Amino acid sequence: MTSEEKQPMAPEDTYPELQEEEINVEAELEKLILEDSEAEGGATPGEAGAEAGLAQSEALKQLQHELEVMRQQLKEKEESYVRLYADFENYRRRTQREKEEFSQKERQKFVLEILPVVDSFERAQQQIKLETDRERELHNSYQSVYRLLVESLKKMGVSRMKAVGQPFDPNLHEAIARQPSSEYPEDVVITEYQAGYKLGDWVIRHAMVAVSEGIPAGEGHPTPEATSQPQPEVEPGLPSEG
Repeated sequence: MTSEEKQPMAPEDTYPELQEEEINVEAELEKLILEDSEAEGGATPGEAGAEAGLAQSEALKQLQHELEVMRQQLKEKEESYVRLYADFENYRRRTQREKEEFSQKERQKFVLEILPVVDSFERAQQQIKLETDRERELHNSYQSVYRLLVESLKKMGVSRMKAVGQPFDPNLHEAIARQPSSEYPEDVVITEYQAGYKLGDWVIRHAMVAVSEGIPAGEGHPTPEATSQPQPEVEPGLPSEG
């Protein structure tokens, strides 16, 4: 071994510039590894947590939006149901009212056809004179028919309106004459020529009447007894209102 080969190596800190260069190489290597990892889609734990939180926030916003949409749809459905139910109730009430009105009109039509028969019975009661047994037998026979007819009309809600002594009302009465009267004041019914009837609360036939002029009878004027017709005595008769 030569003398040159026997000389010892210089310490590491003898060349500081070389050590610094080696350190810089290691730092650059770590930097390159990190950049390569990021390029391949990798991320640090802090960045991954931030991205996960952002994704959860977006998902929560989407769910909240869908929930709001569903609430709005539910509200619209409820409003539609309420409108449908109200329309159905209106239809049901209208149908029921029309049904009742139709039934009332049909009953009114039937009663109006029967009332002339009632009038005929009542006129017969006024005119008949029961002098013989045969006449009494005939009277009792048709009276039983009359009572049956009147009872049927009562059950249907038919009632006879009271007229004589009542103030004249065009909604109830049809005036066919005005007569002087010392018994009744002016515009009061003094004579009933044809009875008026109601079906429930409906006036189905106005009473034909004479109305007082309120002038006392005197010379040149017929007395009330002469101008008024006797009122029919109806037995049992329909119930009167007044």
